[in-house]
Amino acid sequence: MTALKRSIGILGGSFDPVHNGHLSIAESFENSGLIDELWVLLTPDPPHKKGKPQAAFQSRLKMLRAAFSGYDNIKVSDIEQQLTKPSYTIQTLRYMKDKYPDYSFYLCIGGDSLQNFKKWKEWQTILNYCDLLVAQRPSVDTKNIDPSLRDHIHFVDHEPVHISSTMIRNAIANGDDILDFVPLSVKQIIASKQLYREINDE
Repeated sequence: MTALKRSIGILGGSFDPVHNGHLSIAESFENSGLIDELWVLLTPDPPHKKGKPQAAFQSRLKMLRAAFSGYDNIKVSDIEQQLTKPSYTIQTLRYMKDKYPDYSFYLCIGGDSLQNFKKWKEWQTILNYCDLLVAQRPSVDTKNIDPSLRDHIHFVDHEPVHISSTMIRNAIANGDDILDFVPLSVKQIIASKQLYREINDE
């Protein structure tokens, strides 16, 4: 009798900085009943943000670990720092499947990412490695999903928290308080390292 594979959700991002919206969507994936653990992967060099200034990888990693320190089934990983840049999802999945052959993986994304998924590098091959867990508010009509994706999608109920990292960076540059948007531990790291003091999103 074959033992059931351990199911791992993979949630990637630049997390610059991590905020309460990220925590909320991670909790929705964790509570979906579809995965045993959620692995949060910090992306050092996202292809779609190439050339844009970012906080240093180690600073973002420190904030990410602080933000998720109280979660038993959510693990923060820096594995993409060890892989070839830029950080393509397909490359990470190939590595994960090779390193952890006894695990099954789900790629965890938001509804906005699903709309652009067919623009991702080797998107068809991604679906050979894993299905998609898509965080979506229950009221959204999912009947018009692309047929080539439909059989690979599992929807997870989620009400988005309308916060963005750009908004937080701008607030810090303007001297505004951000405690309503990030965990206290993250705010303290930002202050101690004097991150995001200037607006640099142009």
